[in-house]
Amino acid sequence: MAEKMEIVHSEKLGTNSAPIMGGFNWQFLVQGDSWFSTSTLKPWSRSNLLEQMEFPQRAIAINCADPGDTLAHMVEWRRDPLFFACLAGPRQMPWSAIFLSAGGNDLIDAVQVPAVGDDQVPMAPHERLLLTSTEWGGVLASNDNKYISAQGWENFANHLVLQFKALDFIRSTSTDNKNTPIFTHTYDYATPRASGAGLKLGPWLLPALKTYQIPEDDWNALADAFIDKLAAVVMNLNLPNFHVVDTRRTLTRADRSATGESNDWENEIHPTADGYRKLAPLLVSRVCKVLNIPAATLQPALAAATDALPAAASVAAMRQTPAAGSAHH
Repeated sequence: MAEKMEIVHSEKLGTNSAPIMGGFNWQFLVQGDSWFSTSTLKPWSRSNLLEQMEFPQRAIAINCADPGDTLAHMVEWRRDPLFFACLAGPRQMPWSAIFLSAGGNDLIDAVQVPAVGDDQVPMAPHERLLLTSTEWGGVLASNDNKYISAQGWENFANHLVLQFKALDFIRSTSTDNKNTPIFTHTYDYATPRASGAGLKLGPWLLPALKTYQIPEDDWNALADAFIDKLAAVVMNLNLPNFHVVDTRRTLTRADRSATGESNDWENEIHPTADGYRKLAPLLVSRVCKVLNIPAATLQPALAAATDALPAAASVAAMRQTPAAGSAHH
């Protein structure tokens, strides 16, 4: 019978309330954005992806994602001293895997770059992701969407690639985690709409699309194009032992007119607890496949999802699969 993964914030390490890591079969190190921390002002809703992950043996996640920073960027959290300490520094241990939720907040921040700055100085197309109405469909436009700046996207994509490569470099310096697998996801299709998380947090996409005067009928297609382009970047990184779980087309899209919870979405860019519950088995299945957790030990639905996955590179040669009750592998 699967049980929920225990989640402990990294700040508890080294304190009297620190968990006994040896009491778990699987130990995961977690870093990233609000999909891994909190995406709502209703903490009782268990509205993040980690809270919905279940494993057939005892698992614990040491979470470095900051619940108070809903728009943490990769360049910031990969330099987090505590995350580094746990991955490759004085607090490192042989983690079973590293979970990342990365790139989404960087994308939102880039989408929000205006055509004219606060100082009234124009921003060049290569400095922003959206084009002005006079630039739509012209030589500056991306081939797949007339509203997206081709040069702007190229610069953004290059920035993200460098962040992932920097993280891979940090992993390579670790005594215990040179070969530890990294898992990340591709998000899903958000609907630009007037729905924030409360306390003036969000919406995140809608204001930019309005500022750039994007026709309302094209909002969803544009938002989808950004998610697909982000997924393409992450899925083509070609980093060692780096596993991308494609979570697109999993959730039921929100109604554009809804200002609150709608279908599988809590707000404009964050799923509900039920939405995360749909996404979690996809990530868990890939983890089980790569770490060689026997499908027979999984719940039927999870086992079926695991068996349906393409064969992944085994880490058995790198690490010994833990028996029940072992500290780590």
